[in-house]
Amino acid sequence: MTTKVNNGVIDVLLDRSWDMGLSFIDQGKFESREELGNLFDEVYPWDVDDEEKSELVQELLDEGYIEPSPDADEIDCLQIVDDHLYAHYRDIEVMESFQCLIYDKGEKNFLLGFSAFGWLYIDGAIDLATGTVGYYNDNEDIYTPVGNLRDEDVEMLNEVIQDNDWSIDYECTVKRENKVAA
Repeated sequence: MTTKVNNGVIDVLLDRSWDMGLSFIDQGKFESREELGNLFDEVYPWDVDDEEKSELVQELLDEGYIEPSPDADEIDCLQIVDDHLYAHYRDIEVMESFQCLIYDKGEKNFLLGFSAFGWLYIDGAIDLATGTVGYYNDNEDIYTPVGNLRDEDVEMLNEVIQDNDWSIDYECTVKRENKVAA
């Protein structure tokens, strides 16, 4: 009998990457217009009256997506795929979910550090040099990959880092263990 290992946030990131991409978050499955309306209420970034909400939900059903507004801070579209409502977050918002930008002097590339299990320290990372997500031991600067991200997500994260002025939180030479099978 095989037991699935709980990798916390690492599993969530891998699932999102291989579903629709890191920028998309599945808000839930719906089976009726009412259920879609409830999901809409949870994610739509502005308060709307019942009439406007009804129109927006109908547009979602008719067109498969809506764009909330050009001045939306976080979400640039809501989309229906296979009876699921997805919110597409702006690429820069994806970066906000990481707590630490680590510069690997050896690979001359970045790792995006995060807490994989909700602890107060960094124990997970996305390694942009290898295109993987995995565990990070910040005491010994050891990275152990768990799975591969889609190439599009790695490209997007690299572009966001290059196109914006991010402060590097930590510089080191990262040691990598156990490469993930392709």
